[in-house]
Amino acid sequence: MKSQARVVIIGGGVAGTSALYHLAQRGWTDCMLLEMDELTSGSTWHAAGNIPTFSSSRNVIKLQHYSTQLYARLCNDPVYPINYHQTGSIRLAQTRQRMEEFRHVSAMANSIGLEYEVLDMGEMKARHPFLEDHDLKGALWDPVDGDIDPSQLTQALATHARKAGASIHRFTRVTGLSRTANGEWLVSTDKGDVIAEYVVNAGGYRGAEVTQLGGKFLPLVTMEHQYLVTESIPELEANDGLLPLGREPDDSYYLRQEKHALILGP
Repeated sequence: MKSQARVVIIGGGVAGTSALYHLAQRGWTDCMLLEMDELTSGSTWHAAGNIPTFSSSRNVIKLQHYSTQLYARLCNDPVYPINYHQTGSIRLAQTRQRMEEFRHVSAMANSIGLEYEVLDMGEMKARHPFLEDHDLKGALWDPVDGDIDPSQLTQALATHARKAGASIHRFTRVTGLSRTANGEWLVSTDKGDVIAEYVVNAGGYRGAEVTQLGGKFLPLVTMEHQYLVTESIPELEANDGLLPLGREPDDSYYLRQEKHALILGP
Protein backbone atom coordinates (compact mmCIF):
# COMPACT_ATOMS: atom_id res chain seq x y z
CA MET A 1 0.00 0.00 0.00
CA LYS A 2 1.34 3.44 -0.95
CA SER A 3 2.13 5.89 1.83
CA GLN A 4 0.72 8.87 -0.07
CA ALA A 5 -2.41 9.55 -2.16
CA ARG A 6 -4.22 12.63 -3.35
CA VAL A 7 -7.56 11.25 -2.14
CA VAL A 8 -8.34 8.51 0.39
CA ILE A 9 -11.90 7.18 0.38
CA ILE A 10 -13.00 5.32 3.50
CA GLY A 11 -15.73 2.76 2.82
CA GLY A 12 -16.14 0.13 0.10
CA GLY A 13 -19.85 0.20 -0.56
CA VAL A 14 -21.62 1.60 -3.61
CA ALA A 15 -21.03 5.22 -2.49
CA GLY A 16 -17.30 4.77 -1.95
CA THR A 17 -16.66 2.88 -5.18
CA SER A 18 -18.79 5.37 -7.11
CA ALA A 19 -16.70 8.25 -5.74
CA LEU A 20 -13.51 6.37 -6.69
CA TYR A 21 -14.85 5.58 -10.18
CA HIS A 22 -15.89 9.16 -10.92
CA LEU A 23 -12.65 10.68 -9.66
CA ALA A 24 -10.61 8.20 -11.74
CA GLN A 25 -12.72 8.84 -14.84
CA ARG A 26 -11.94 12.57 -14.49
CA GLY A 27 -8.20 11.96 -14.29
CA TRP A 28 -7.73 11.83 -10.52
CA THR A 29 -6.12 8.40 -10.54
CA ASP A 30 -3.96 8.96 -7.44
CA CYS A 31 -6.88 7.85 -5.30
CA MET A 32 -7.09 5.04 -2.78
CA LEU A 33 -10.15 3.32 -1.30
CA LEU A 34 -9.86 1.63 2.11
CA GLU A 35 -12.43 -0.97 3.21
CA MET A 36 -12.28 -2.68 6.61
CA ASP A 37 -13.86 -5.88 5.26
CA GLU A 38 -14.98 -7.04 1.82
CA LEU A 39 -16.52 -4.65 -0.71
CA THR A 40 -20.31 -4.29 -0.19
CA SER A 41 -20.16 -5.83 3.32
CA GLY A 42 -22.02 -2.86 4.85
CA SER A 43 -25.59 -1.80 4.03
CA THR A 44 -24.96 -2.09 0.27
CA TRP A 45 -25.32 -5.89 0.25
CA HIS A 46 -28.79 -5.64 1.77
CA ALA A 47 -30.12 -2.79 -0.40
CA ALA A 48 -33.09 -3.62 -2.60
CA GLY A 49 -31.47 -1.80 -5.53
CA ASN A 50 -34.47 0.12 -6.87
CA ILE A 51 -33.44 2.89 -9.30
CA PRO A 52 -36.05 5.68 -9.56
CA THR A 53 -35.76 8.97 -11.40
CA PHE A 54 -38.78 10.54 -9.68
CA SER A 55 -38.22 13.54 -7.39
CA SER A 56 -39.84 16.86 -6.55
CA SER A 57 -36.45 18.48 -7.32
CA ARG A 58 -35.41 19.04 -10.95
CA ASN A 59 -31.73 18.74 -10.03
CA VAL A 60 -32.28 15.41 -8.26
CA ILE A 61 -34.20 14.13 -11.32
CA LYS A 62 -31.20 15.07 -13.49
CA LEU A 63 -28.80 13.36 -11.07
CA GLN A 64 -30.88 10.17 -10.95
CA HIS A 65 -31.30 10.20 -14.72
CA TYR A 66 -27.51 10.31 -15.01
CA SER A 67 -27.36 7.23 -12.76
CA THR A 68 -29.70 5.27 -15.02
CA GLN A 69 -27.58 6.16 -18.05
CA LEU A 70 -24.36 5.18 -16.26
CA TYR A 71 -25.81 1.85 -15.08
CA ALA A 72 -27.06 1.07 -18.57
CA ARG A 73 -23.52 1.58 -19.92
CA LEU A 74 -22.05 -0.62 -17.19
CA CYS A 75 -24.70 -3.26 -17.85
CA ASN A 76 -23.68 -3.48 -21.51
CA ASP A 77 -19.94 -3.67 -20.82
CA PRO A 78 -18.77 -7.02 -22.29
CA VAL A 79 -15.84 -7.17 -19.82
CA TYR A 80 -17.93 -6.92 -16.65
CA PRO A 81 -21.67 -7.09 -17.45
CA ILE A 82 -24.16 -6.66 -14.60
CA ASN A 83 -27.87 -7.31 -14.10
CA TYR A 84 -29.94 -4.16 -14.56
CA HIS A 85 -33.69 -4.36 -15.20
CA GLN A 86 -35.29 -1.22 -16.61
CA THR A 87 -38.89 -2.39 -16.14
CA GLY A 88 -40.42 1.06 -15.76
CA SER A 89 -42.59 1.87 -12.76
CA ILE A 90 -46.20 2.76 -12.03
CA ARG A 91 -46.60 5.23 -9.17
CA LEU A 92 -50.16 5.20 -7.79
CA ALA A 93 -52.22 8.18 -6.65
CA GLN A 94 -55.06 7.98 -4.13
CA THR A 95 -55.80 11.70 -4.02
CA ARG A 96 -56.31 14.63 -6.37
CA GLN A 97 -53.35 16.39 -4.74
CA ARG A 98 -51.10 13.44 -5.57
CA MET A 99 -52.20 13.58 -9.20
CA GLU A 100 -51.36 17.30 -9.27
CA GLU A 101 -47.89 16.46 -7.96
CA PHE A 102 -47.49 13.79 -10.67
CA ARG A 103 -48.38 16.31 -13.41
CA HIS A 104 -45.90 18.81 -11.98
CA VAL A 105 -43.04 16.28 -11.71
CA SER A 106 -43.90 14.86 -15.14
CA ALA A 107 -43.48 18.31 -16.71
CA MET A 108 -40.08 18.76 -15.01
CA ALA A 109 -38.86 15.29 -16.01
CA ASN A 110 -39.99 15.60 -19.61
CA SER A 111 -38.26 18.97 -19.95
CA ILE A 112 -34.90 17.20 -19.48
CA GLY A 113 -35.58 14.31 -21.83
CA LEU A 114 -37.40 11.71 -19.76
CA GLU A 115 -40.70 10.37 -21.07
CA TYR A 116 -43.01 10.34 -18.07
CA GLU A 117 -46.72 9.72 -18.66
CA VAL A 118 -49.71 10.40 -16.43
CA LEU A 119 -51.94 7.30 -16.73
CA ASP A 120 -55.66 6.74 -16.34
CA MET A 121 -57.00 3.46 -14.96
CA GLY A 122 -57.22 1.73 -18.32
CA GLU A 123 -53.64 2.64 -19.26
CA MET A 124 -52.40 1.53 -15.84
CA LYS A 125 -54.11 -1.88 -16.11
CA ALA A 126 -52.75 -2.36 -19.63
CA ARG A 127 -49.17 -2.02 -18.34
CA HIS A 128 -49.65 -3.94 -15.08
CA PRO A 129 -52.62 -6.35 -15.30
CA PHE A 130 -52.32 -7.46 -11.66
CA LEU A 131 -52.84 -4.00 -10.14
CA GLU A 132 -56.24 -3.18 -8.64
CA ASP A 133 -57.65 0.31 -9.18
CA HIS A 134 -59.74 0.59 -6.01
CA ASP A 135 -59.99 4.21 -4.81
CA LEU A 136 -57.24 5.35 -7.18
CA LYS A 137 -57.26 8.65 -9.08
CA GLY A 138 -54.57 7.69 -11.59
CA ALA A 139 -50.89 6.83 -11.85
CA LEU A 140 -47.53 8.05 -13.14
CA TRP A 141 -45.33 6.06 -15.55
CA ASP A 142 -41.54 6.34 -15.23
CA PRO A 143 -40.12 4.42 -18.22
CA VAL A 144 -36.55 3.97 -16.93
CA ASP A 145 -37.29 3.02 -13.32
CA GLY A 146 -36.21 -0.47 -12.33
CA ASP A 147 -33.73 -2.37 -10.20
CA ILE A 148 -30.06 -3.32 -10.16
CA ASP A 149 -27.94 -5.74 -8.12
CA PRO A 150 -26.09 -3.41 -5.69
CA SER A 151 -23.21 -5.83 -5.14
CA GLN A 152 -22.66 -6.32 -8.86
CA LEU A 153 -22.82 -2.56 -9.39
CA THR A 154 -20.23 -1.96 -6.67
CA GLN A 155 -17.87 -4.54 -8.17
CA ALA A 156 -18.32 -3.04 -11.65
CA LEU A 157 -17.49 0.48 -10.40
CA ALA A 158 -14.47 -0.92 -8.54
CA THR A 159 -13.28 -2.81 -11.64
CA HIS A 160 -13.41 0.29 -13.86
CA ALA A 161 -11.77 2.45 -11.16
CA ARG A 162 -8.88 0.00 -10.92
CA LYS A 163 -8.53 -0.08 -14.71
CA ALA A 164 -8.27 3.72 -14.70
CA GLY A 165 -5.41 3.59 -12.19
CA ALA A 166 -7.05 3.95 -8.76
CA SER A 167 -6.31 1.45 -5.98
CA ILE A 168 -8.53 -0.47 -3.56
CA HIS A 169 -7.37 -2.08 -0.32
CA ARG A 170 -9.82 -4.49 1.28
CA PHE A 171 -9.53 -5.79 4.84
CA THR A 172 -7.78 -2.55 5.79
CA ARG A 173 -9.22 -0.88 8.87
CA VAL A 174 -8.78 2.87 9.38
CA THR A 175 -7.75 3.45 12.99
CA GLY A 176 -7.09 7.19 13.08
CA LEU A 177 -7.50 10.51 11.27
CA SER A 178 -5.49 13.64 12.05
CA ARG A 179 -4.19 16.80 10.38
CA THR A 180 -0.51 17.19 9.64
CA ALA A 181 1.40 20.44 10.17
CA ASN A 182 0.92 21.48 6.52
CA GLY A 183 -2.82 20.75 6.52
CA GLU A 184 -2.85 17.32 4.89
CA TRP A 185 -4.50 14.26 6.40
CA LEU A 186 -2.70 11.45 8.19
CA VAL A 187 -4.83 8.34 7.71
CA SER A 188 -3.72 5.60 10.09
CA THR A 189 -4.64 1.99 9.26
CA ASP A 190 -3.77 -1.47 10.54
CA LYS A 191 -1.61 -1.85 7.39
CA GLY A 192 0.34 1.42 7.73
CA ASP A 193 -0.14 5.18 7.42
CA VAL A 194 -1.18 7.22 4.38
CA ILE A 195 -0.78 10.97 3.82
CA ALA A 196 -3.70 12.40 1.78
CA GLU A 197 -4.73 15.78 0.47
CA TYR A 198 -8.42 14.88 0.72
CA VAL A 199 -10.40 12.28 2.69
CA VAL A 200 -13.88 11.13 1.65
CA ASN A 201 -16.05 9.58 4.36
CA ALA A 202 -18.13 6.89 2.60
CA GLY A 203 -18.63 4.81 5.73
CA GLY A 204 -22.41 4.57 5.39
CA TYR A 205 -24.05 3.70 8.68
CA ARG A 206 -20.55 3.66 10.22
CA GLY A 207 -19.83 7.16 8.92
CA ALA A 208 -20.12 8.68 12.41
CA GLU A 209 -17.39 6.32 13.65
CA VAL A 210 -15.12 7.48 10.82
CA THR A 211 -15.76 11.13 11.69
CA GLN A 212 -15.09 10.44 15.37
CA LEU A 213 -11.60 9.15 14.47
CA GLY A 214 -10.82 12.74 13.46
CA GLY A 215 -12.22 14.16 16.69
CA LYS A 216 -15.44 15.47 15.15
CA PHE A 217 -19.13 14.65 15.66
CA LEU A 218 -21.40 13.59 12.80
CA PRO A 219 -25.11 13.45 13.69
CA LEU A 220 -26.21 10.12 12.20
CA VAL A 221 -29.03 7.70 13.04
CA THR A 222 -29.10 4.18 11.62
CA MET A 223 -32.59 3.11 10.57
CA GLU A 224 -33.60 -0.53 10.20
CA HIS A 225 -35.60 -1.46 7.10
CA GLN A 226 -37.17 -4.77 6.20
CA TYR A 227 -38.63 -6.14 3.01
CA LEU A 228 -40.71 -9.22 2.39
CA VAL A 229 -40.00 -11.79 -0.35
CA THR A 230 -42.81 -14.15 -1.39
CA GLU A 231 -42.64 -17.70 -2.68
CA SER A 232 -42.98 -18.23 -6.45
CA ILE A 233 -46.41 -17.21 -7.78
CA PRO A 234 -47.94 -19.26 -10.63
CA GLU A 235 -49.41 -16.19 -12.36
CA LEU A 236 -45.95 -14.66 -12.56
CA GLU A 237 -44.46 -17.89 -13.88
CA ALA A 238 -47.04 -17.81 -16.68
CA ASN A 239 -46.45 -14.12 -17.44
CA ASP A 240 -43.89 -13.19 -20.09
CA GLY A 241 -41.23 -10.71 -19.03
CA LEU A 242 -40.98 -8.65 -15.85
CA LEU A 243 -43.81 -6.54 -14.49
CA PRO A 244 -43.27 -2.82 -13.93
CA LEU A 245 -42.20 -1.84 -10.43
CA GLY A 246 -45.19 -0.64 -8.39
CA ARG A 247 -44.84 2.37 -6.08
CA GLU A 248 -47.45 3.63 -3.60
CA PRO A 249 -46.46 6.96 -2.02
CA ASP A 250 -49.67 7.43 -0.03
CA ASP A 251 -49.47 4.08 1.81
CA SER A 252 -45.67 4.11 1.43
CA TYR A 253 -44.47 0.88 -0.13
CA TYR A 254 -42.97 -0.52 -3.33
CA LEU A 255 -43.79 -3.87 -4.92
CA ARG A 256 -41.63 -5.45 -7.59
CA GLN A 257 -41.14 -8.76 -9.31
CA GLU A 258 -38.06 -10.82 -8.41
CA LYS A 259 -37.83 -13.85 -10.71
CA HIS A 260 -41.28 -15.46 -10.26
CA ALA A 261 -41.88 -13.93 -6.81
CA LEU A 262 -42.56 -10.47 -5.39
CA ILE A 263 -40.60 -8.16 -3.08
CA LEU A 264 -42.63 -5.83 -0.87
CA GLY A 265 -40.77 -2.98 0.79
CA PRO A 266 -42.87 -0.98 3.28
